[in-house]
Amino acid sequence: MRLTTAREYFARFNYLLGRTKVFNLRVMPNPTPTELFIALGAVVKKLRHSPLPGADSGIAALAGGHPAPRHIAALLQIATDGPIGMSELAERLHVSLATTSQVVTELAEWGLIERTTDEADRRRTLVSVAAEHRPLTRAIIDQRMRPLQRALRRLEPDEAAALVRGLLVLAEELGAVAAPSKELSR
Repeated sequence: MRLTTAREYFARFNYLLGRTKVFNLRVMPNPTPTELFIALGAVVKKLRHSPLPGADSGIAALAGGHPAPRHIAALLQIATDGPIGMSELAERLHVSLATTSQVVTELAEWGLIERTTDEADRRRTLVSVAAEHRPLTRAIIDQRMRPLQRALRRLEPDEAAALVRGLLVLAEELGAVAAPSKELSR
């Protein structure tokens, strides 16, 4: 489906840029790559211009560590569902147990999380956010995760699933661009 008039095009464009709050998403035709780029840029801009409360103290607590997105994802998952077992954490993060163990070790070295033995099953290790960092992780969840929850609630289940799937596909494609295949270098 194509936009039939310049007026429709600019109404959609202004909506994507956040200049207007009104545009009927139900009748939007398939977005173009340019529109996706603009929409993602608007999201990144909002995130970049809203610093996390307590971020300075959180960075100081890392003792020289440099958290990657995988560390933040693990920390938020632990904060949301902790105490949590290592296998369950690996499953929720969609990574191997070895990767989870490495991430958890780094978070523990930075003092962000604590490991304990499960009293019901002494072979099982549970991880939770260290008490002194719970306010910071709560602030991150409130500022970053709550808007995502509200956005997903505004979408129909199939739209929410399509959004997540689309972002995962985009991440795969961006990864493919970052690491060109051997076929392309010949």
